[in-house]
Amino acid sequence: MTIVSETPLNARDFAEQLYKAVDSLNADAVGAFLSPDVRFQLGNFDEIVGYAAVVDANAAFFKSISAMSHTLKDSWAFEDTVICTGEVHYIRHDKSTLQIPFSAVLKLKDALIFDYQVYVDVSPL
Repeated sequence: MTIVSETPLNARDFAEQLYKAVDSLNADAVGAFLSPDVRFQLGNFDEIVGYAAVVDANAAFFKSISAMSHTLKDSWAFEDTVICTGEVHYIRHDKSTLQIPFSAVLKLKDALIFDYQVYVDVSPL
């Protein structure tokens, strides 16, 4: 079953707001975008299910880096799904940097992400 919003979804605005929260390294700010039953998968890591588990995983990841910023390239909305691509820039604790491409598929229910898939290779971190 596909859930369709009553108002058109602006993919760019949604992605920019989400990645502003991610780039703040504040897991609770990211949590504001998540549904209670969220499923999160980053790259080839195991999926994480449930709001608290996903927020905790983000908090742990944020501690592993000094800073990050996302630059969006493209974004699209199809019904209640946002797809975006771009570059993510990491600053490690030793001040070295890494820039890599990413894409994300964000499936929404009631304007919250219930399925959050990020395609990125963070192994160089």
